[in-house]
Amino acid sequence: MYSSADLLGSYHLQKMSPPTLRVVVDGDSNKTYSTGDRVTGRVTLVLEDEQYIESLRVLFAGNCTTTTTRPCNVTGSESTARRESQEKIRLFSREKDVIQQSTLAATKYHWLFDFTFPELTRPRYAQVTHGANYLKDPHPLPPSFHLKTDVPDGVAQIQYFIQARLDLGRSKGVKRCRQVLPYRPAPKDDVSTSREAICTSTTLYRQAWKPANPAVTDQQTKARRVFSKISPRSLADNSPRIIPTIINPDSIAPGQHIPISLNLRNTRDVFNEAQEGCTIDSLSITISTYTTSKCGSTISAPEDVVSKHIACVARSDMAMHIPFGVTKALTSNFRLINNGQCFPTFKTYTITRRYALNISIGMKYADQHFTIRSTTPLEILPRVPRQHAPPSYEETEEVEPLPLYMPREPENEGAPDYESVVGLSRTSSAETALTPSYSRSSSYMSGASEGASTPALEVDGLGFGRAVGERV
Repeated sequence: MYSSADLLGSYHLQKMSPPTLRVVVDGDSNKTYSTGDRVTGRVTLVLEDEQYIESLRVLFAGNCTTTTTRPCNVTGSESTARRESQEKIRLFSREKDVIQQSTLAATKYHWLFDFTFPELTRPRYAQVTHGANYLKDPHPLPPSFHLKTDVPDGVAQIQYFIQARLDLGRSKGVKRCRQVLPYRPAPKDDVSTSREAICTSTTLYRQAWKPANPAVTDQQTKARRVFSKISPRSLADNSPRIIPTIINPDSIAPGQHIPISLNLRNTRDVFNEAQEGCTIDSLSITISTYTTSKCGSTISAPEDVVSKHIACVARSDMAMHIPFGVTKALTSNFRLINNGQCFPTFKTYTITRRYALNISIGMKYADQHFTIRSTTPLEILPRVPRQHAPPSYEETEEVEPLPLYMPREPENEGAPDYESVVGLSRTSSAETALTPSYSRSSSYMSGASEGASTPALEVDGLGFGRAVGERV
C-alpha cells in the first residue's frame, strides 16, 4: 500500500518538465581549430521546476573510435550473422565540475568554460597491442576524421568535442549535450613561405632500357665479321642505354604546385654529343590513398585496410621531345584540391592514413616503345590557412607593362567644317513610319525641329531614301 504522500510525490515527479541543456561555443560555428587554439563558450541550463542536481560536468576531449564486423563462424550452416568489434581510445580529456549535489530553482543558468587544444595526446599504449604500423607513445593530435570502410558497418572516426553531462540523480537519468569541434593540425612554418615543394630525384637503375637490335640474318652477320672485323657485341654499342630519373616531391600541402620532372641519361653518350633523345608519348599520374583501422586489444584483433586510387593526370599523344641529359617538366599547374577529404598524413593509436604517388610515362625511341613507372610515398601536409597561403600563379605572373606616356606636339587639325554637315528636319507622315523611334531625346535628336545636323557618313548609314545634302 502506498501512502497519499508517496502518490502525491510520484505524481509531482511525473508532471515535472525535463530540463533543457545546451552547449554554445563562441565564434564562428564553421571554425577549424589547431594546436593551441582556445575553445570558449557557455553551458546553458533551463529549469521549469525546482530540481535536485546530482552533478553537472563539462568535458573537453578527443576520441578515436574504430568499428568493424566479421562473419560468425557457425559450423554446418550458412548464417549471414556478423560479429561486431569496436575499440574507443580517449586521445585526451579535460573535465570541469560545474555543480555538485545542489537544488536549483526554476530559472535559466549560464556557466562559462575555457579550454585549450593540447599539443600531444595523453595515453600511452604497448606497441605489441596494435602493431608497428600504429603509434604507441604520445604524439601530435590527428585531424578530425570519419571514414566508412569497405566492411559492413565498418567505421574509422576521430572526433573532438565539448560535452555537458547532467546527472539528475535519484534514478532520474543522465542528460548529455555535445558540440563537435573540427580540428586540423597546424602547418609547418616553412610550408607557409614556399609556393613549391622541395623535390628529390630517384634514379631508376632497374628500369634501364636499350633498344633491341634489328633482326640480322646469319649471312649478314658472317659478312660483317669478315669485311668489318667487328664483333656482334661492338656493333650494338652505338645504341643508347637509357637510365631514367624522376624528380618529384616527398611531401606536399594542398594548394601547392606539385612539380614532376623527367631526366633521361644515355650512359653510352654522357654529354649527348650525338644530339639524340626520346619522345614522351603519354603521362599518367595517380595518387593512392591507404587507410588502416584496427579494433580490439589483442594481437588477433581484426584490421581493415581501405585503398583508393585517384587518377589525377591522364594524357596521350603528347609527342613531347626530351633530349638526353635535359630535365623536362611534366606538370605546370598540378595541385591538390583543398577540400574536406584531403586529410593530412597521420598515425595514431588505431588509425593510420598514408598516400603514394604513382607515375607512368610512355616513351618512344625511334620506333620502339617502353614505359617508365615510379611509385613513391607522398606525405600530405596540413593545409595552409588562407591568410598565410602563398600567392597563386595568377597573382605573381609578370605582366608586360604598358608603354610610358610620351607627350607629343598638337597637330594642326582644325574643327570640322559644319557647312558640309547635312541638317535633318521633321519628315512627313509617310516617312515617319520608316524613321526609328527613340524613347528619350538624344544629343542630336533633341533639336530636330530646329534643323539638327548629322554628318554625311551617318546620313548614308541611316538610309532615309533621300540624297545627301537635300533639305526638306
